[in-house]
Amino acid sequence: MKHRVIAILSLLVFTVLKAGHTADYSLNRIHPEPVYIPDGAYLITEGVNEARLNDVIDLSKDFYPIQIGAFRVKSNAEKMYNEVSEVLGSDVAIIEEDGYFKVRVSKLNLDKVKSYIEPAEEPYENESFQESSAPLADTIATAAITADTVQEAFVAIPPVIEMPAPALEPLVDKPPKFFLLNSESPWLKRINYFGKSFALVNALIITIFISFVTMIILLMVILLNRRRMEKEEDLRQYLAETYQGMIIDYLFTGSSPDNFRSIASDNYRRQSLIDQMIDVSVNLKGDAEEKLSGLYLYLGLDRDSIRRAHDYRWHKKVKGFRELAFMNIKDANDEIYKALNSSNEILRMEAQIALVRLTNEDPFSFLFQLERPFSLWEQITLHELIIQHDLPVPQFSKFIKASNPTVVMFALRMIREFKQRQAEDDVREALEHPSQEVRKLAVEIAGDLEFRSTLEVMKRMYKSQDNHTCLEIIKAMAKMPDPSLLGFLKLVLDKEDDVQLQIEATKAIENNGEEGVKTLVKLMKSEYKNYNIIVRHVLDRRIF
Repeated sequence: MKHRVIAILSLLVFTVLKAGHTADYSLNRIHPEPVYIPDGAYLITEGVNEARLNDVIDLSKDFYPIQIGAFRVKSNAEKMYNEVSEVLGSDVAIIEEDGYFKVRVSKLNLDKVKSYIEPAEEPYENESFQESSAPLADTIATAAITADTVQEAFVAIPPVIEMPAPALEPLVDKPPKFFLLNSESPWLKRINYFGKSFALVNALIITIFISFVTMIILLMVILLNRRRMEKEEDLRQYLAETYQGMIIDYLFTGSSPDNFRSIASDNYRRQSLIDQMIDVSVNLKGDAEEKLSGLYLYLGLDRDSIRRAHDYRWHKKVKGFRELAFMNIKDANDEIYKALNSSNEILRMEAQIALVRLTNEDPFSFLFQLERPFSLWEQITLHELIIQHDLPVPQFSKFIKASNPTVVMFALRMIREFKQRQAEDDVREALEHPSQEVRKLAVEIAGDLEFRSTLEVMKRMYKSQDNHTCLEIIKAMAKMPDPSLLGFLKLVLDKEDDVQLQIEATKAIENNGEEGVKTLVKLMKSEYKNYNIIVRHVLDRRIF
């Protein structure tokens, strides 16, 4: 650092001794474009080029402020300031400008400089160098210091040997920038950014502006869409009332179907007419239902429903299936069968409902084609469909042989729901089904319907079942009291560690009447006290 300061001060001494005497020493003075001296430190300290020295003398006749360093980091500027101020004293200042900390010299004490750099300077033969003692002018030799290191980079005049000095050019006014995005804006000048770029601030301003505009656009779109939806709702309500009246008049007063021709020519009104016909058909039976279906075919509305049933979008398919089911149109049954094993649960359920309504001979035959799990919600929906539309109840025992376990469970539930006791043999076969859930449900059904032929099977399978199925077996035996099972139930009470199984076995023994109660009393008097509390609990008549 010391050698760099010596080189800069040597250049300053040389230019001052060759300059004139009229100068303005104000640091804030607005001046023309500065004069840059290329390779000034090398010229003074290591090699002398007579021609280039003459050029420097000519250039130093005008006076400018002297800037010896510009730093992005303030600590670097203070370091240079401390070393230079040892020679120049209070004539050195640090000025913050344009994001840089600049070290500038206002005056130069020539004696101090000479005494400081005398060991490093060789005597020069030029008399004007020894005799001149002019004060420091405002000649600039800018040392651009970047990246927190001092690096001298002098530009603007190419190296010359016999070329004249370049002429100074007047300042040219630049066009004004946008007020908010200009780094000279007073809004931004009030904040100290410590040399940082204004790009981040500009980006934030642009982001806020774009967000505000976007918010306004979204608000307008929402308001316009809301207004449109309100108008559509008003129109839908008006058309619903109008078309329902027309349909009722056609069905019960004998008005002409040609009144609907103008409606069927418009797509939106056509769809509204279909929706109203579906709503009306829910409460129609017999001749009125057939008459409405005839009107549906006469207006060609069935083509719209079939086209929707073949649509690739699932919600359109659902709508098409529903319309065809209510209007009893079977032209798209093949497409409905394809949807039975769709990955979309809603589409599967709508296909099942449609096939139940559209199949006359065996409405539930599609159950044999189900490959995906038949969910409990789908089972409940089909049961409600049977009840609401008074559909003929098939013999669900045939579905126990289906390969889909969930279909078998549906069949068992329907056997219990409709009390189909003739399915006892099939339920007994279901007790040995490969699925654990099917076996457990079959035990429940056998107990609820009191299929006594299943008792021996349940007794035989007890040891190989999980705890839940074993518990259902004991509960089923309690629903079908049989003295021949007392030994088995006593063994369960004695050997099982699960308290719930012991309680259910005790209840099953008690359900065998007087003989069962005597067996429990005898067990209670035994020396084995582990289940005495359970027996007392079951025999206590205060507990229901």
